[in-house]
Amino acid sequence: MLIIALASVSLLQAYTPVKSFDHFVDTHHPIKLGRYVSLGSDGHAVWVVRGKNFTLDLKGVILQGNSASGQLNTNKGIGILLEDCQNVTLKNASVSGFRFNIMSRRSTGVHIEGCTADGSRAIQINGEHGPVDTFLNLRDLAAWRSYGAGIWIEKGVDCLVSKCAAGHAQNGILFVDCKRCNAVENSCSYNSGWGLGVWGGDRNTLAWNHADFCNRPWRGGWGGDAAGIVAANGAYSNQFIANSITHGGDGFFLTDKVNGGYDDKSKSFHFEGASNNNFIAHNDGSWSSHNAFEGTFSQYNLYYANRANDSKYGFWLGFSTSAFVIDNEAINEESDGVAIGQGPNNTLFRNRIERCGNAGIHIWSEGGPAEKMCPSLNNQVCQNIITTCKQGILGEKTLKLTLSGNTLDASAKESNDSSAMANVKQLQLLANWKYSPTAKRLDGWFAKRPKGWQFYREMSLPKGSSALVAGQFAPEPIQ
Repeated sequence: MLIIALASVSLLQAYTPVKSFDHFVDTHHPIKLGRYVSLGSDGHAVWVVRGKNFTLDLKGVILQGNSASGQLNTNKGIGILLEDCQNVTLKNASVSGFRFNIMSRRSTGVHIEGCTADGSRAIQINGEHGPVDTFLNLRDLAAWRSYGAGIWIEKGVDCLVSKCAAGHAQNGILFVDCKRCNAVENSCSYNSGWGLGVWGGDRNTLAWNHADFCNRPWRGGWGGDAAGIVAANGAYSNQFIANSITHGGDGFFLTDKVNGGYDDKSKSFHFEGASNNNFIAHNDGSWSSHNAFEGTFSQYNLYYANRANDSKYGFWLGFSTSAFVIDNEAINEESDGVAIGQGPNNTLFRNRIERCGNAGIHIWSEGGPAEKMCPSLNNQVCQNIITTCKQGILGEKTLKLTLSGNTLDASAKESNDSSAMANVKQLQLLANWKYSPTAKRLDGWFAKRPKGWQFYREMSLPKGSSALVAGQFAPEPIQ
């Protein structure tokens, strides 16, 4: 194993021999400009970085794994690994062709800035005989590891990934068991899995990222649990703010570890790994193949001022408890604007919902074990504007459904099998929502739009299902 000393940095050429170097790295000089080629080996990294309090600027350096072959499903190993680092900045690296192009683990204060990490490992989605169906396993960390990512941060604390590119593969930037880590102004579009993801962890912030066209063919359509942003298995108190996540299988997908843990033998659910207390605000999840926003088996999540248009469902919140859906937009949905099955104590307030093929707001219970374990009751639907929907508000087998101050046009019928008087105190609190500390904080993030940054919807580029084109390993932009 060759050990390269760079000031307080150590770089290790690990295990797999380098096949060819345009410029070889010796023991007396920093990494020289040029292109370095090494076929990866799983469990090993080409360069390992350890240390603290330094900046490693790799501008002009290209580390290439298997990407020359174009077969992303054979990418292996790690390109650059930052391990047990403190206050280390990696800048301007260009890494491609590995299962994990850039990985950081067990590190504090790592900043990955301006790096290009496109073309990591990906499952094939389109072959000689047409689409290749693969449904992703969102709730299994072993599956996440097998899929790989452009940038993978594990057990990071106070880390930052900014202005990086991690697209045109399967997964972009993934946080695993991280605390107070941020991903800001990254480009993670055109992935066949997830643009950005959070597994467990808490108080992370994902803001001003692009993760558009994160989708994959599935059963003659698109979806397969691909999404612009995913959060799973105990992702707690995170912020997802002002991200462009259009044209995904889902735009945003938040869930638990076990999909409710239903056991057919005992006819009961065994909930585990709920993702609670998250803020989802000012994002655009429009033109998604399924749900612009999905949040299941979770509690106390806030969906605020998001755009959820031109999808199958605007918001699908099955088995959600005490969710707040406030000031969102759901327009031109194939089915429902907001759909909540088996959800108690949810509040839908001041949303704008138009042109839905089924109901503007649909709240129901399926009966049986689901109703027993998680009954649909005590939901409040107040001051929403619902127009041009087949039905305005549809309640089925739901108890104590509060309807108050909603505006419906003549085309939007109101149908519910149980209603209750509005909670006056809560309505007063909701009416003052925009003055609350939480709203001010979220709006404050939104007000700090980076210079020149645009949502995909603001660009003069193709939009809608006709803009989804499957390449061999990931969706491709229309030329």
